Amino acid sequence: MENPHALAHAQVSSELFDIFEAPSASFDVYASTPVPRVGTTAREGMVKARGDVHRDGDWHRSTHVWIVDCESARVVVQRRSLGKDTFPGMWDISAAGHVNASERDSRITAVSELAEELGVVIDGERLGAKQFTCPAAQHALGGCNCYEDVYFLAWDVANEGEEFAIGAAEVAATKWIAIDDLERALESAHPEYVPRVPAYLAAFFPRLRAFVDAHRHQS
Repeated sequence: MENPHALAHAQVSSELFDIFEAPSASFDVYASTPVPRVGTTAREGMVKARGDVHRDGDWHRSTHVWIVDCESARVVVQRRSLGKDTFPGMWDISAAGHVNASERDSRITAVSELAEELGVVIDGERLGAKQFTCPAAQHALGGCNCYEDVYFLAWDVANEGEEFAIGAAEVAATKWIAIDDLERALESAHPEYVPRVPAYLAAFFPRLRAFVDAHRHQS
């Protein structure tokens, strides 16, 4: 399937990100918010280009969207293209991306990433509320230091199908995986999956299972 929203390149090193202070020891993934770093630009906070941010290990923001089939308790994972600058070729979140300096609401980024990477076009209302924000220090692992805003998108496989129109510059493939199998892969640090920090896993799976249960009761 062709994706008219797909990007031509895996990433653009010149795109601009807001920079934030490193998380405090008391950061609460359900209630805390990142603190902007004070800079010398005209904007509030400091802004840097993607390439410089990843090189320097600066803290910035990203958004994660997990597509969930609640009936079968499965989620979509994508294999990152070999052109990605972090974790190329590894299995990852359904759709994800960095929050640009021009965007304050990470749901705007989430909606854009769904369209660009998977050809899924929705509005922010369907996406719903953010589940949590996890500070993940992964610069030393080949990733980046990011505050990760996590969202769930309920997906009706019976009516919406299992296949997606992937943006090939960013995504090599997709597959559905049972939640229990994904948990085993991430908890065991499976080498084919992008690693997730302990705080992410501790928040993610209880929230995901509660989301599945809630949607099953609604149907």
